[in-house]
Amino acid sequence: KILVSQPKPATGKSPYFDIAEKHKVQIDFCSFIKVEGVTSKEFRQQKVSILDHTAIVFLSRHAIDHFFTLCKELRVTIPDDMKYFCLSETISLYIQKYVQYRKRKVFFGNGHIQDLDPLFAKHKTEKFFVPTSNVHNAEINALFDKHDITHSQAEMYRTVSTDIEAEYIKSYDMLIFFSPHGIES
Repeated sequence: KILVSQPKPATGKSPYFDIAEKHKVQIDFCSFIKVEGVTSKEFRQQKVSILDHTAIVFLSRHAIDHFFTLCKELRVTIPDDMKYFCLSETISLYIQKYVQYRKRKVFFGNGHIQDLDPLFAKHKTEKFFVPTSNVHNAEINALFDKHDITHSQAEMYRTVSTDIEAEYIKSYDMLIFFSPHGIES
């Protein structure tokens, strides 16, 4: 019996199903973590005004989802001239879910934070806002500080562990962990 720490694949074309069939093993899926947004009250306590900024930096799809959800809850209307800076093209295309893409100024890198460095240098006069998770990399602050750019960040979502009974886990012969932040005991 194998427990994989991620959600069950939506389609039957996952390699996990091929492995299970080939080696005659049982594979179960259970996400060990989940992402949840902060409440509007928690966000207001951080004393950050979104409308004081002229550009937003999105480092993930979760950041986009929780940013626009929180804006809706707070009744904040994002101006049409807001600029968006994204870590990758995939993330930048995801913005279409919330705004009309072709009318916006959207910039993106190639998936690494350093790719945004020339874009930040080119747009020094912007006031940047970075929606972050409770677990985030401080590298973005270093880039802003390098160019002496006005910026602020606020926690808009957090990664929390799900409640899993120890006895449930003990019934497995093998555990497979997938985590962007590594494994800690």
